[in-house]
Amino acid sequence: MPAEKTFTQSEVRDIVDKMARTLAMLYYYMGSEVTAQFGVEGEAAVRRAIHKYGEARGRKIHKEVTGTGLPLTVENLSRYYDLPLPLAWVSKKIKVEENYLEKQVVYCPFAEQWKEMGGEKLGLIYCEQDLCMRKGYNKGFDLQQFTNVLNGDAHCHTVVQWQKNDKQIAEDGHV
Repeated sequence: MPAEKTFTQSEVRDIVDKMARTLAMLYYYMGSEVTAQFGVEGEAAVRRAIHKYGEARGRKIHKEVTGTGLPLTVENLSRYYDLPLPLAWVSKKIKVEENYLEKQVVYCPFAEQWKEMGGEKLGLIYCEQDLCMRKGYNKGFDLQQFTNVLNGDAHCHTVVQWQKNDKQIAEDGHV
């Protein structure tokens, strides 16, 4: 049996970046065809699909976190996140607390691929899944996005925080 290949950190970053860019291309071409064929209705369909995708990601992470007995905090969302963010995305954390994360993403392989293809509009629709994912994980979460590289900004500046208190959660029955 041949020996298993090992990779340097740089090689892993390149592999993850290529995979992310390939997935961004897939989304771009599928979204482009749907919107070209069906216009506004196609764009709405792409948006609904992206929202469902985000919600499904959030529910999956929710299940994983609660399966370990841990609370649904911002910190645990980061710990159990389903994308290898530190391996291809470049970000700067501005403020980190158990239920608050403010950061700037200065490099996103998805965004870079969409910008190269002129797909900023579709990319911005994709970015909507970020809030849906967080709501799928914990309905009490809020995501605020102040800047986005797909709008020509230097970075994506976001804040994720828990908005609901314990009384609100007990009243509406959501975590």
